[in-house]
Amino acid sequence: MNPEQLDDVVESWRELGIGFVGAPLPARGAPVDLERLIIRTAAGAADMARLFGMTAAWFHVYGDVVAKHRLRRLIRDELAPEFHPVLGLLLDTAQQGQHPQEFRTVIAEMRPAKVARPLFAVERRSVALSARVQRMASPVSRRWRLWRVDTPLKLKALHASQWLMERHPDFVVRADMRGDLRVSVLASLRFDEGAGQSELALARAAGGSRAQVRNALDNLEMTGRIRRLSAGARAGAGDRPVKPSAGARNHNGTRIELLRFG
Repeated sequence: MNPEQLDDVVESWRELGIGFVGAPLPARGAPVDLERLIIRTAAGAADMARLFGMTAAWFHVYGDVVAKHRLRRLIRDELAPEFHPVLGLLLDTAQQGQHPQEFRTVIAEMRPAKVARPLFAVERRSVALSARVQRMASPVSRRWRLWRVDTPLKLKALHASQWLMERHPDFVVRADMRGDLRVSVLASLRFDEGAGQSELALARAAGGSRAQVRNALDNLEMTGRIRRLSAGARAGAGDRPVKPSAGARNHNGTRIELLRFG
């Protein structure tokens, strides 16, 4: 990852409450596609040890807000295989000491590195540093075959939950729903182009089965967060929601519109 891309990742994490040094943040929070930010973080973490450590702390505290179904889908579709063990180690490090482990279902789909080596690029470039980190590598990093010296999570470097939730109201919903499939549906409708064109498209984007997504949509429609429209209807205040009988729904002929994520 080039320096400009890495800076952009760091700025996004500052927006979510990690205390990296930088210019004052804008008064209003900007929307953040959390799951894609995680994918980008995995691609850049080996180039910045502090990014790895700080995001591990964030996941340890705020792991509930991550949309696990959508994250698994993005890992399969958008994260290069070489970065799978990096993300596996990052999430595994974050969930140490948690019962049950927060990211168990996500980690189950990733595999260790094919060749054991230091996690961080700066250590790979030095024979002495490489030998040192191999000797001192933590057990969890040995499992992923990416050697890293274990350090305490820097929880004090994070903003309090009240700061995060006030700045990003959608994270209140994420936390209330504990990152379940409903969160993946909402995030896909907000961030994934074409996700609302049909129930099938939404199921693919959100990472759930059609039956699971249908149940999630029933709940989200009941709480006023989405609405289903006939395929020929235009989005707008005058549209009539589509609620066919359970035995005769044409789900492929229904579009889904996000009304609120917050």
